Amino acid sequence: MLGQWPSGVCVVTTVGPHGVHGMTASSFSSVSLDPPLVSVCLGNHLPSRALLGEAGKFAISFLGRDQADIGRRFAGQERDVKNRFAGLDWATTPNGCPVLTDAVAWLDCTVAHAYPGGDHTIFVGAVTDAALPRITSPLLFHSRNWGQIADPLPSSVNLTVDVAADDPLAGALRKAGARVRADGHCFEFSADDPPPPAAIRAAKESGATVIGYVPDAFDPDREDEVLASVAALTELGCDEIGCAESLVAPASPLQVRRVLQDAAARARPAVLRVRLSGDNRLALVNALVAMKSGVSHFDVVAPGSGSSGLPLGDLLHLSRQLEVAGPPDLAHIRE
Repeated sequence: MLGQWPSGVCVVTTVGPHGVHGMTASSFSSVSLDPPLVSVCLGNHLPSRALLGEAGKFAISFLGRDQADIGRRFAGQERDVKNRFAGLDWATTPNGCPVLTDAVAWLDCTVAHAYPGGDHTIFVGAVTDAALPRITSPLLFHSRNWGQIADPLPSSVNLTVDVAADDPLAGALRKAGARVRADGHCFEFSADDPPPPAAIRAAKESGATVIGYVPDAFDPDREDEVLASVAALTELGCDEIGCAESLVAPASPLQVRRVLQDAAARARPAVLRVRLSGDNRLALVNALVAMKSGVSHFDVVAPGSGSSGLPLGDLLHLSRQLEVAGPPDLAHIRE
């Protein structure tokens, strides 16, 4: 019954007379913000319970969506692993406890209270240090299964359309709430050649929307560089950050997923948008993957524009099929 309650997953670590010790736990909770207190419940039969009580300190490493193997390892589910700590990257906290260097976050704690809780002990920890090593979605545990957060579709899509400003379609798009790129209301630049901060401030003061684009954003060999560029554009104060697909190397849906899941978190509070290539046979699949990764802003191209981006009509058709709201289908203007 209680397994129907989903939870995050963490690794609890401490130190004892024979070295470091760790275990997987899902019974973690925030207790107080001021002072910062957290709790973790450990079974009284576990060695970790006695070691933690004797040490008077512990650390929590929150696991990311790609770390189910670590969760299984520290839960004792990988029987062939003799040393749970081997082969992983660890750092030592000021209190002397090990934490995963690639955890979503970690907390360093001293034991403030220990309460009996049936066949468990409820340890309340005072948080003395904390860090966010990386930004990604969390690992979840539900009904003895490992998973991640489900990805709802956006309620609507927002479009920026490549179309001539004097084209009749442009007027209809404006009326429908889409943005026409030729209107010049945006200050766009590439992350490879960013303008000075003064230019960005001036653009904002003029009322322009500042958009920084990361070129070739879905190249698997550039993933770390792409995510670093997204973070840098956020620091520059961009209103929107665009991930642009290469025109010569088609993006795979898997790589679009990998990049956008992490980019969406790194871009906040800026809006993340996507510019996909219309020449990719998987363009609409990639658009769906982008929506499922938290993206609702797309660059598209109008019929007859001569651009190689994702066609306006195709994205509108996809949004209708998915029951995602957007501007009405305007393809009838140019049959």
